[in-house]
Amino acid sequence: MGNGMPLTRLLSKRELGTLIGLMNASLSCVHEGDLRKMMTDLKNIVPHDFAICGLAGIGKDGDIKSYKTVNVNYPNEWIELYMAKKYNLCDPVFLNNFAKLGLQRWSDTYKITPPPRKFLSDAHDFGLTGGYTFGMKNRTENTNSLFSLSGKSVENHERTSTILENVMPHFHEALIRIANGQENGEMPLVANISAREKEVLTWIKEGKSSWDVSKILNISERTVNYHVGNVMQKLGAVSRLHAVAIAAGSKLIDLD
Repeated sequence: MGNGMPLTRLLSKRELGTLIGLMNASLSCVHEGDLRKMMTDLKNIVPHDFAICGLAGIGKDGDIKSYKTVNVNYPNEWIELYMAKKYNLCDPVFLNNFAKLGLQRWSDTYKITPPPRKFLSDAHDFGLTGGYTFGMKNRTENTNSLFSLSGKSVENHERTSTILENVMPHFHEALIRIANGQENGEMPLVANISAREKEVLTWIKEGKSSWDVSKILNISERTVNYHVGNVMQKLGAVSRLHAVAIAAGSKLIDLD
């Protein structure tokens, strides 16, 4: 599952079980409380002190028109200060999330776009010394998500990046489901995919590259990529891992 090092080399069997459990839990997540619990349980494999997520409505001009937050345990005083001082206008992580989406490590973003010293000082006062932020575009509406994990316990390591790249697309789908008020815990069936496409997607879920899948299925790597492109288009996915999350939520493939 993922774009980096295989999870089997990064996680113990118990940790892998926790990850699969989180992905399965995301399929029945319909309330904010469910999502808060999932993000809290994520600490078992991705240490962090603070977590928050949100969904922004994006206008035609690219500006943020609305923003709904699900705060897990960020300090309320920091959120109030952040809004009062309009740090959203100078926070490079926040701005980069909605401009580029995907996964970003704060320290990397700060090197490219250093934030104001006062912003960093205030953030450090609340223990927000570093972290990761992940964002993804909603496939059916003009809304983008933001998930942030921060604090002194966050580990800046490929392991962290790989886990988040795998699990956050599932959390994104759960957040969209909550925002849309879907009560049945399942994403609507958005497309029919062929048996071969399901087969390819299932192996991608297991962390196989296109080359790996081509050898397993005895087809060319070009054909694998063709199937991947087709299934991403059908599901409205922005990445392979997003396609896995959507397909699992629509019960097109199994996570186990």
